[in-house]
Amino acid sequence: MTDDELVEALRAIFAADAVADGLDRSDGYGDEYRITALRVVRGDDGFDDLLLTVEDGHDTVTSRLLFDRAWRVASGLDDAGSYATFALARWRSSIVHETVEPGPRPPVDVPEVEEALRRSYGNANLVRHGVVEVVEDDGEIFLLHATPQQWRRFVSGRPDAMGALEEVVGARWDDEDHVVLFRGAFHSSIRPELPPLRSRLSPQ
Repeated sequence: MTDDELVEALRAIFAADAVADGLDRSDGYGDEYRITALRVVRGDDGFDDLLLTVEDGHDTVTSRLLFDRAWRVASGLDDAGSYATFALARWRSSIVHETVEPGPRPPVDVPEVEEALRRSYGNANLVRHGVVEVVEDDGEIFLLHATPQQWRRFVSGRPDAMGALEEVVGARWDDEDHVVLFRGAFHSSIRPELPPLRSRLSPQ
């Protein structure tokens, strides 16, 4: 199925009013909110996204979801029914908000990624540039992928950066051995390559 064919199939699903379309409407889809438009755009990082226009009560919002074809195939989201379910589950957390470029920040003493991980997990060792191996107390091992520059940007922009990272680490599935930085946030993944790919055990 090509991208254009998938988008057309999604449009048909989201426009339908019958429960026969297979959508789970228990969250109010069709009555309280509806996806009214779809458009594929290229992200700054080279991966395709799907822009969704959503009429939610009296508000109209835009959500942006990853639509990269190779990622969809690897994630089991390359058919209209699966991607539609994914979109309904994720659109609220993916609303596009207007952003204002922050002004200059005062210098911040940011610990190196290896040092910061060692403080939280005890056993952390640099494997190579941009990759740190972390051994948790229970013996589980994961690899964190972030260059020093990426790490500084991540930490400087968040008052509780380690808390955000630890939440991702704590929610990993057993086969998610990698924690990768993608679009400004860390994600657990079964592979080091981007975009991150969640475990098939995960509800996405």
